[in-house]
Formats: sequence, structure tokens, C-alpha cells
Amino acid sequence: MLTAEEHDVFERDGIVKIPSAFTSDEAAAMRDVLWSELSARHGMDRDDRATWTPLRPTGLKTTKSSRAALAVLGPRVRSALDGLLGEWIQPKHAGQVLVTMPEGVPWSVPHRQWHTDVGFETPTEAVKIWALLGDLEPGGGGTPQVAGSHRIIERFLTTTDEREFKAVRDQVLRSDPWLRNLTSEQRTVDPLEPTEIEGLPARVVELTGQAGDVYLTHPWILHSIAPNAGDVPRMMRSRFIWKAQ
Repeated sequence: MLTAEEHDVFERDGIVKIPSAFTSDEAAAMRDVLWSELSARHGMDRDDRATWTPLRPTGLKTTKSSRAALAVLGPRVRSALDGLLGEWIQPKHAGQVLVTMPEGVPWSVPHRQWHTDVGFETPTEAVKIWALLGDLEPGGGGTPQVAGSHRIIERFLTTTDEREFKAVRDQVLRSDPWLRNLTSEQRTVDPLEPTEIEGLPARVVELTGQAGDVYLTHPWILHSIAPNAGDVPRMMRSRFIWKAQ
């Protein structure tokens, strides 16, 4: 179960981290399965960086359904989901596999592709899981997210009848100078500087940590895709957990 402080963090930021939600051995087993499929589908050798293409391999169906990944939904994550959702639907698998190979480029906060993964027609009772399969340092391709953006979107929806996904997203991103700066290639302010948007705190955070860490996020958190400026592949799993109706 999340502590009262962790609940407060989730309410404020829409993001809470559960350290060591599964063991390093369980994470290593998931990486082994993933490397096996990367080898079979893309000819990647974990010991030969010259084979690490494409940069963002897809189609990892075997890994997606691997039983090794069931450890993501271990006791600590289940208890946290119980506290946030009450009864929830047991997923059929541990979610999408996210891999970003080292790109040999400088890291920066992206200005494009900021989005949510669900629409705004009705309040969404769900939590998204982001599970780290390997250690993830800053700049290593961890998904950048705008902490607090769920509350900015929630308040925006009280001011308009608009619910079309792209329209709401674009209007929110144009609604404040800090957000406009975030999505501009010609930035005038460091997007890593925290801010307040009409009294609501917001800041960019990277999902970093150790193998076995899990983040839980609100479904309306804005996030994007960052380059991997590190030396090791970024390996994660993500999926939605839906409240039982």
C-alpha cells in the first residue's frame, strides 16, 4: 500500500515511484528474454554494439507475453494499485516492451511528441505502469514526463466542452507560456526549470532508477520520447491497469 506521503505525491504530480518493486534477478531474467528476441528478430548481439539496430526495435511479441514479466505485478505494485484503484482488472500480459538503443547524440528535453495515451471524453480510472528492466541513468532514454500535467488538463476540461483528443492536447500545450516553451524548438527558458501554471506546480522529470523500480502514473500525464545518450539500451515495460467497473 502507498504511504500517505506517496498518495500525496501521486495526487500532486500524477507520478509516484516504487523502488525495488521486483528483484534484480527477476529484472535480469526479463532482460535475458528480451535479448533472446532481439537476437531472433533483429539479429542483435548483446555483446556487439555494431548489431544494435534499429534504434527502437518493435514487434517484440514473444517478450510481451513472457511469463518472466509477471514479476512486474508483484506484491508491492499490487498493493499500490489496490490503494489507487480499489478493484482492478488483471491484465493478460505485462504490457508493451520499450527499447531505445544508445544513439550517440546529446541529451535534451524533447520539444515534439508531447501527448497522453488516453482521451478526455470521460474521467479515466486507470493507472499506467512503467517498469525498469535495467538500470536507467539520466539521459539514458527514460521517458520524460510533465509532473502535474494531469491536474492542468483536468482544470482545462472545466473551461471547455471540447473533448476531441488532439484538440484538447494542442489547446493545453498552447495554454501557458511554459508549455509553449516546452514544445518550441526555439526555447527561451530551460524546460527543466520547475514552474507553476495558475497555481499548479509542473516540471519535467525523467523516469530513471534501478532495475526493478516501477513508476505509476496518471493516464493524463503528458510525456514524450527522449534520445538515449547513454551507453546501454533503455529497456522498460509499460501498460495500463484499469479499474474494475
